[in-house]
Amino acid sequence: MNRQPYIEKWISVLYRTRRSYLDYRAEEYGMSSSGIFFLLCLYRQQGLSQDTISKILNVDKATASRIGTTLEMLGYVTRQQDAKDKRAYEVFLTEKGQKLEPKMELILEEWAQIVTKDFTSEEEKVAYQLLQRMAGKAIDAKNDHWDIGE
Repeated sequence: MNRQPYIEKWISVLYRTRRSYLDYRAEEYGMSSSGIFFLLCLYRQQGLSQDTISKILNVDKATASRIGTTLEMLGYVTRQQDAKDKRAYEVFLTEKGQKLEPKMELILEEWAQIVTKDFTSEEEKVAYQLLQRMAGKAIDAKNDHWDIGE
């Protein structure tokens, strides 16, 4: 029987090589790939709480806090205590952080070009649709506490 490798093999390869590439590219800005995605959240909406960012990035609160601390030390963000909830912090881009947006977007576009090189536009569209559906199903399963419906 000629069995295909488990799908997570390919997902893992994509994840690890993407992280390696993004870490490499983010290094010149003093951060890791995680910092890129943290900043992207703020490019879309300023003043998000660290808790909200952790949910968007699907990381635990401690990880989001660590990334926020690093970005704050680098001068890319500021964190302010939420006036309504003293335990929460809202995160805002600094001018220095705002200036990075085109560079962060370019890094992500470069990665997309690397992994879709030689794809037709239809193949690229289908790949994105399938990956998005798979990710949605994975998140749904996690939110359902891994009930796989058997």
